[in-house]
Amino acid sequence: MQVLVPSRENLDIAVYEEAVPGSAVIRLPRDDSPRAHLTARPFMHASRPVGPLRRALESTPPRADAVISYSCRTSHLGEEVARIWKLPHLVRAHNVDSEFFRVLARNSSGPRAVAYELEYHKLRLAELSMHHSPLITCIADISLEDHNWRRTRASIPTFHLPPFLPVGALTAPTGTGSAGTEPAPPGRKPAPRDSAGKKLIFVGSLDTPTNIEALRWFLGGCWPTIRVRHPDATFQVVGRRPEEGLAAWLGGFEGVELHTDVPSVAGYLATATLSVNPMRSGSGVNIKAIEAMAAGTPVVSTPTGSRGLGWTPGTHLLVAEDAGAFADAACSLLEQPWKAAEIGTAGQAYVLQELDHTALIGRIQEHLTPA
Repeated sequence: MQVLVPSRENLDIAVYEEAVPGSAVIRLPRDDSPRAHLTARPFMHASRPVGPLRRALESTPPRADAVISYSCRTSHLGEEVARIWKLPHLVRAHNVDSEFFRVLARNSSGPRAVAYELEYHKLRLAELSMHHSPLITCIADISLEDHNWRRTRASIPTFHLPPFLPVGALTAPTGTGSAGTEPAPPGRKPAPRDSAGKKLIFVGSLDTPTNIEALRWFLGGCWPTIRVRHPDATFQVVGRRPEEGLAAWLGGFEGVELHTDVPSVAGYLATATLSVNPMRSGSGVNIKAIEAMAAGTPVVSTPTGSRGLGWTPGTHLLVAEDAGAFADAACSLLEQPWKAAEIGTAGQAYVLQELDHTALIGRIQEHLTPA
């Protein structure tokens, strides 16, 4: 297998080769100069030129049976590989890229909003081209809603391919959860997890506008209600690269803890009473919600945060739209440990079954195999 990595810096090739044994890693130069913003192509395409890729392909013998591009942002590179090496090509879409930039434009102001809006229109045109490209065999959307949006617009085959379960979750026995509780015998309720105190957790990158928007909504509209009903409750915000001023802002709320750039979130999920997923915008599937469910941690989510998979609200997770209902849902799990255990166990069983690696790889092979 060969892994193409666009980067403006020298790479530690050994890290990639260790992560994917037997792979050949090809570094592609990345252009982040202002001129990459001044073309008719999306910045993600202009900053990843195909010229160096052509030269790399000509000097590297094929060691692959198919091409997988991650999102519209890199599909133009995959098309070049498919053309030169004559390989089937799957685009793995994690969201509707243009929609992501439209949300950024709506949530920004000034020159930044203009830049995001321009990138949105450029990506819309790129998606139109991708949907009808003869160099793409199929498109696999991570979200069911995104697949339904795309299949009415594309002339090439599209299908829904849920996210692969995080690798760490595969080592946890089904039904036990990260807290190590035993699965309940048939006909008996699962036991509440052994967590110290009433801990709520949010996991996500802390420099992503949609995540910051979610935190502001939760802390402004939900957390005060939860603290009135449960003064001993704590809220752990766990993530990478906190934006400037975030720590000071979070410090103004009682019971809120910030944990940044931690080696692993597993320990935090293991001791959390519940995980909140208060997303207000965005597309695709929220991987952190899946990671929490795989750990056996019950999840309370907004409808936006629970998009993408066929799970059942009230069984696999709790879903609430407005701040009052969201706070009530979180409090119900704090007040009813057995309910929290039932939701956590059902959610864990669902993701372990539906996101099984072997089954998902089989679907990829099926769509890439010529009829």
